[in-house]
Amino acid sequence: MNQEKIYPRLLIISVNAWSESKSSGIFFSSHFGAWNKENLSNIYLRDEKIDNKYCSKYFRIAESDIRKSILSKKSLGIEMSHNKESNVTIIKENRIKKPTKFIEFIKRIRPTSILLLRELFWIIGFRNKDKLKAFLEKIKPEIIHMHCSGLIYPHRVLHYCHKITNAKVVIFCGDEIYSYKNFWPLARLYQFFLRIWIKKTVKISDLNYAATPELCDYYLGIFGKTFNVLYKGALIIPPIKKTHKLPLQLVYTGNILWARWQTLSLVAKAIKQISDGRQLFKLEIYTNNALSKKMLSALNTEYSEVKKAVTYEEVKRILSNADIVIHAEGFSKKYNKITKYSFSTKIVDCVQSGSCIMAVGPRELASICFLEHTNAAIIANSYEDICNRLRMIISDSKVIDELPLRMYYSVKDKFDLNLIREDIYNDIIKILD
Repeated sequence: MNQEKIYPRLLIISVNAWSESKSSGIFFSSHFGAWNKENLSNIYLRDEKIDNKYCSKYFRIAESDIRKSILSKKSLGIEMSHNKESNVTIIKENRIKKPTKFIEFIKRIRPTSILLLRELFWIIGFRNKDKLKAFLEKIKPEIIHMHCSGLIYPHRVLHYCHKITNAKVVIFCGDEIYSYKNFWPLARLYQFFLRIWIKKTVKISDLNYAATPELCDYYLGIFGKTFNVLYKGALIIPPIKKTHKLPLQLVYTGNILWARWQTLSLVAKAIKQISDGRQLFKLEIYTNNALSKKMLSALNTEYSEVKKAVTYEEVKRILSNADIVIHAEGFSKKYNKITKYSFSTKIVDCVQSGSCIMAVGPRELASICFLEHTNAAIIANSYEDICNRLRMIISDSKVIDELPLRMYYSVKDKFDLNLIREDIYNDIIKILD
């Protein structure tokens, strides 16, 4: 007779609100979508809209809340609850302001001087924490989970919550954010302090996950603690054979930062070069990122088009209808220092779609290497490769149907939603014993 699972009280700390319009929110839903909703809560650190059906208890500490706390000398933050079914967030003040173009520009370039000023703002403002303490004492978390951040202030929040609750800590590292990657003095200063906080966070962690085997090995060498690989889960089913007609639809969804937009512009350029005036391919790009005029000019062409971001459910439909789905990584050495050991969650979405995957980027990046090792994706490591692979697709279109089936058998167990959730649950139960 199967015993009913007992789900520990779990607190997730996140920079963004738990929204399935963002990759971080989709990641949380993937891992904790089967958790007991009454035992799940979220502290988030930006003034954003909540959009998920798995969690109902929240505490927000946005920079606007810090400013109000400093000016009014009142306690910091706002507690709220959210009902996905009725799409109602119960909160006295929940006016989400649309970012100005200047704020979008700052988010895109992330100047270190602004990051340092923000950290100083948090040091000054993260003091009157009576409301936060009361929230923690009410929910009594047994587990605190956080994605290890490349920003300092989420680590401050984590350590305060750990101090108050003495809960077990579970972290996930999606990127290599520890090493020095920039020799500019202010960037090195910020990274120096960030490294101190990452060390502190790993020191108190009881269970560690990372995005790739390469990243697990890297952090094991630095911290001397074991990291386990954790992928985003999905419902992976055998692909259905499609009917294809020209122009073949290529689709990219997701983040276009870290020079990915330049890679996509190379795809658009290659389509133009091989088409010779014919309509052979059409590239569609769906992203939530703010785009500069330079980006828009490079990506909105006769053969490619940037479209507005859509819901995650719509993303899945669009990817399933595509002839080929694109996974893109930048060729910039500067950004590849960040993405070298990373694994894009969009790869899981691409596999789930049942469409043929074309991966474009440097061979040394973990995500490109992963897809290459499956022997079930079209791989292009240069502009010449992109042109050659597109010509190959036109001359032998059977590959579009053959590779998805091969991919299914190669990764179905790695990305299986239920298996991943079961593994996370068992890992957490072990550290509580």
